[in-house]
Amino acid sequence: MADEEVQQNSEQEKPKSGSKKLLIIGLLAGLIVGGGGAAGFFIMQPHEAAKDVHEENIVEEKEPDLPDYQYAKMDRLQLPLFYDGKILNYALMDVSIEVIGNKDKMLVVKNILIIRDALLRFYSVNSVGRDDNPRIVDFDKLSEKIKGLVDDELNKEIVSRVVITQSRNI
Repeated sequence: MADEEVQQNSEQEKPKSGSKKLLIIGLLAGLIVGGGGAAGFFIMQPHEAAKDVHEENIVEEKEPDLPDYQYAKMDRLQLPLFYDGKILNYALMDVSIEVIGNKDKMLVVKNILIIRDALLRFYSVNSVGRDDNPRIVDFDKLSEKIKGLVDDELNKEIVSRVVITQSRNI
């Protein structure tokens, strides 16, 4: 009889010890995860001293002022490609004229028809093609010429550079 009671007590204790182990493991896992999250929260918070140093750096560092680049677009500019006085084909391109400031951009936009007229007059007798291959557009020479013509027409040197955004032969 005593043996039976001991067996019953040991059988009853085994499930309790298994559930206790799971409870302890669960609590430990919760503490580790929760403690890690709390530690991460406190570590990631900026300290008062770090805020002051960071603010001082921002006040001391001053970024240089960049020019306000603006672009006036001249779409569908069609220029002939000559060789020995004959037109080989035409180059159709989109051109953007870079200036600094909105005031200069508006000046170029207001005079875009005059600029286009000057370009067409010049390139109706002069080739836009390269010297070694007249079927290929000489973009460097074209950009410099457009820059010079715009400055001459407006009687001011306001063009920073000329950007040819698209070009194709037709």
